This record gives sequence, structure tokens and C-alpha cells, in this order.
Amino acid sequence: MLVIEQETAALREEFIAVLGHDLRNPLASIDAGAKILLKTPLTDQATAVVQLMQKSVVRISAMINDVLDFARGRLGAGIGVTLSAADTSLMETLHQVIAELRTSAPSRAIEADIVLTEAINCDAGRLGQLLSNLLGNALTHGADNSPVRVRAATEGGMFTLSVANIGETITPAALKQMFQPFFRGGVRPSQQGLGLGLYIVSEIARAHGGAMTAVSEAHETRFTFRMPLQKS
Repeated sequence: MLVIEQETAALREEFIAVLGHDLRNPLASIDAGAKILLKTPLTDQATAVVQLMQKSVVRISAMINDVLDFARGRLGAGIGVTLSAADTSLMETLHQVIAELRTSAPSRAIEADIVLTEAINCDAGRLGQLLSNLLGNALTHGADNSPVRVRAATEGGMFTLSVANIGETITPAALKQMFQPFFRGGVRPSQQGLGLGLYIVSEIARAHGGAMTAVSEAHETRFTFRMPLQKS
């Protein structure tokens, strides 16, 4: 039995390594080629095509990260986090994620209210990933003419991060499955993705000793992450 478990663990690590290496390397080559092309004289049409290529690279890269995290979680390794109360980069990371999404969706308004006054024992990179997935989801499903609102605060012994948007109300049945892998309820045909984003969000929340909640009413849909500042 122990031999089988060891073989399974070895296969798991090999699968994750091959997936990460074999998919990321050609993707990096495409990205590098696109950057070189943008430095050369191009027609407006050619420039637009190269920029679309770069956006596709970003989207595929995010999918690869989600698949790797999903594989680690389902095959026993879980989503790794490196918690540190001494790392003060969380506010900077959250603002950076918002800036990146504003660049990728220039026609959409993103309002941010981030006030962190206490030390947070967290993995700033992973919480940046959590915000990126939530914000990307809100931009995809929210109304084009309404802002997406991001709020982060330390209050009452808790760190709270929420993303809210106006859009179609999510049914109670769909809300119950929202954080399950591959769930894509109510997705329009034009929307692409693996349906792993919110599952990854919930796993990052769990790894921090926190939890995700979601509410959807006529005037707003809001996803909220909460974690205690002091671990018991």
C-alpha cells in the first residue's frame, strides 16, 4: 500500500511539473515574440492583432495557473501559501491587481476602497490571485455601465476583502455550487474559461483559515473573503 502511495505521489509531481513546463515555455516564446513585433513598425491592424495575442497569452497563463492549483489541490498537495505577518506588500499587491484589470478592461469602471491599518498574516501573492479571480469574474458578469467595487479593510479583528457588481441575479441554487470546480452556471456562449476561478478562490481562502461567502440580490452581487487577523 505504501509503495502505491509513493508511486501516486511521484506521478502527481511529474504530472504537475510536465504540465507547468511544457505549456509555459511555448507560451513564453509567443509572448516574447509579440513584444518584439510591437517594437517594429506595424500597421494599425497588425498592432491590434499582436495586442490581442498578448491578451490571449495572459488569459491562457491564468488558465494554466488554475489547472496547476486544481491539480495540486485534488491530488493531495493543496494550494500552497506562505504566511507572513512581516510582509507589508498586500496593499501594494491589491492595487497592482486592480491596475492590471483596469488596463485589460479600459472601458469598465473599477472603484477601490482599501484601508489596511493592521498587520495581516497572509500570503500577499495568493491574496492578489484571489482578488484577480474575483475581479475578473465581476467584470465578466457585471453590467457594462456600472462600476465594480472593491473594498478591503482590517476591522473587528478580521481582514475583509469584497468585490461587488451590478448584474443578473444569481439563483440560490447556483450560489450553492458557485465555489465548486468546473461550475459555469449561467455562462454566456461568448464567455471563456474552465470554471476553476472561484474554486481556486475558495481554496486560497481556506488555506488562510478564512472563508468565502456570496450574496446576490436585485441591486448587487457580492463576493466576500474574511479571515481572522490573529490565528487561534
